[in-house]
Amino acid sequence: MSSHQDVAFAAAFGLAAAGAFVLLGRWPRAQRWAGAAFVGLGAVGVLYAVASVQIFAFLRSPLTYALLYMAGDMGSMRSSIGSFVTPGLLAVAVLLPAAYVLLVRRVPPAEGARARARAAVLLVLAAGWAAWGHRTANGRWSDRSDVLIAKSPHLEILASTATAVVGETVPTIAEEFPAEHLDDFRPAPAVRAHASAPRTAAVRNVLVVVMESTATRYLSLYGSRYPTTPHLEAESAHALVYDRFYAHVGFTANALVSLTLSIHPYMTWREYTQEYPAFPGRATADVLQARGYRTAFLTSAYVDYVNMDGFLRHRGYDEVRGWKELGDGPELNSWGGTDAALVDRTLQWIDRDRARPFYATVWTQQSHHPYDPVPGQPIVDFFGSGPLPPDDWDLGRYLNTVAETDRQLGRLFAGLRERGLEDETLVLVTGDHGEAFGDPHPTWGHGFRLYDEAVRVPLMIWSPALFPQGRREPTLGGHVDVGPTVLDLLGVEAPGEWEGRSLFARERPPRVYFYAANDDYLLGLREGDLKYVYNASRGRDLLFDLARDPDERHDLAAAHPEVCRRLRQRLAAWKQHASGRLSQARVLMARGDTVGRPPRAPVEAAP
Repeated sequence: MSSHQDVAFAAAFGLAAAGAFVLLGRWPRAQRWAGAAFVGLGAVGVLYAVASVQIFAFLRSPLTYALLYMAGDMGSMRSSIGSFVTPGLLAVAVLLPAAYVLLVRRVPPAEGARARARAAVLLVLAAGWAAWGHRTANGRWSDRSDVLIAKSPHLEILASTATAVVGETVPTIAEEFPAEHLDDFRPAPAVRAHASAPRTAAVRNVLVVVMESTATRYLSLYGSRYPTTPHLEAESAHALVYDRFYAHVGFTANALVSLTLSIHPYMTWREYTQEYPAFPGRATADVLQARGYRTAFLTSAYVDYVNMDGFLRHRGYDEVRGWKELGDGPELNSWGGTDAALVDRTLQWIDRDRARPFYATVWTQQSHHPYDPVPGQPIVDFFGSGPLPPDDWDLGRYLNTVAETDRQLGRLFAGLRERGLEDETLVLVTGDHGEAFGDPHPTWGHGFRLYDEAVRVPLMIWSPALFPQGRREPTLGGHVDVGPTVLDLLGVEAPGEWEGRSLFARERPPRVYFYAANDDYLLGLREGDLKYVYNASRGRDLLFDLARDPDERHDLAAAHPEVCRRLRQRLAAWKQHASGRLSQARVLMARGDTVGRPPRAPVEAAP
């Protein structure tokens, strides 16, 4: 099953070479050039096959154009790629292509009836192998988590590139839905006005801290057995901690868009920061800058990754500073520098002008793959004598980087107290998306699946003045709700085009939505304790009861088809809304309107 497409690709490659030799039979010199070209292409194919073994081991997917696109420039990726390159892999990557070339040169030419018969038998065997593998991959093994191993990495990169050039097609959801289902995404301003957030005139400053690649699963603040966040746990005594808060998508760029503009991005692997840097809408920084606030976007990552700086420009930030602008030493890796430097620069920025209120987004980066510790940082053995997780090496490094970020956030809270700003300042701490390490599901990294380890992220709202007694909150929410919640706590009206609602609003939809599009198109939502995921590429349902099954191990879809259908209607409404909003945004961007508001009436799907 895992090799049937590879066999088919190799047979097609051989037939193409044979056809070229037949066509060039009258021109021996051209035949020699074609032979050299095919041998060279074959060697490249062998090298790519070697690399694909390691790619699949991490991604559980062959490399596609979409994944290359989301990786951004190779300069940013060099640290993550380099973490997989070992002397053994390098040796194999050199020796196997060389062995291929040597074998081709040593095999004598196959001529005559016997050679043709042998070739025909091999082709029949290859066709039978491919047919059997195809049937098996789409049959009894189709539900395996590693089913994508059945795809040929060579065919996938070629086919996905061709599809991207011609134009991608997002699978449809063939479900009719009531028009009121669209209200989940387009709340009326009058509804938002009913919010009842606690307020005090003393609170005027805001820091929105985004922890890179951080879900709730590995935070002791959320009950993890690994003591990664003692400082956040201590500060939760003066905060609201939301237990059911979600990222809408599992990769950074579109999470940034949701957090900034309070929109649900359309279900695509394409990044809005790259494709639509002028996407119309107003950011929280826009609103507060107009009211006299100092504003900044500060991150220890390189902010030019996938044009995030281009997207943030003209979003109401007085300054946008990444590692190039705020770093005071060598980079930690190709993704950026240390979170300690980020906290230092944030406190310095606060000190620059204490007369005016401030608003800043502070985005960490150390917990990004390859999870490099700061040189000289003591490494904690989080596993001790207990059972090792499936990926103890990467998870151990990751837990240490999360703990380091927690230490630096402890310094940030201490810095606010030293300046007497604790009663004047709101600090919201969330994550841009999660990170998976093979437990409790055999998935790694982020952006591929919608299990909670990938999309359930922290949200802590810290304010000793507003929340002198900390508490946990069960309210369902997502990234689109961060901006409306901040403005509600400040007593400021939110922009009418925002799709999110304040977490304190008395009327909120009891649902939150999320998607993944790195290989299959997965759309999901949580409604109360139910979590539903629809695989639009394969037409399959997953349904979990998170109250009884928090690790999402027991799929209830087959037993509850009507529940799946009802929730699939909700996803169909979301898809139509997001498609319509993107269509309207394209019109506004074409005429240079970056603040225009799409109409509130239901809109047709984008082509």
